[in-house]
Amino acid sequence: MIRKYTFNGKEYRSGYAVRQAIWKEDRKAFGEEPEENKAEFWEKLGVAYTEEPDPEPPQRVLVLREVRELKARLSETDYAVIKIAEGAATSEEYSEVIAQRGAWRARINELEAQLGGGENV
Repeated sequence: MIRKYTFNGKEYRSGYAVRQAIWKEDRKAFGEEPEENKAEFWEKLGVAYTEEPDPEPPQRVLVLREVRELKARLSETDYAVIKIAEGAATSEEYSEVIAQRGAWRARINELEAQLGGGENV
């Protein structure tokens, strides 16, 4: 949530900053901002208070986040591949994990291609 405080025509992004401005201008000290009825609280002090939802992250950020999550899943399942490589397990025992890892790698490659590069996994 993005909070905006407007006091004497100037916009502030934090309660602390607007408190400093009020003190500097009016020499007023006051209690903490309440959890509810914030607009009414600030209005009594001559401040217009508004809240806006956080903006959606850009598509690139969403893609990078998904790539990071998929790579983490690959890391979490490395144990299966290591067991198979060391002869402690068979690929049949971990066939579902291996199939899922392949799907994750394919998705990572697809997303990295969208980003315009990256190494194939």
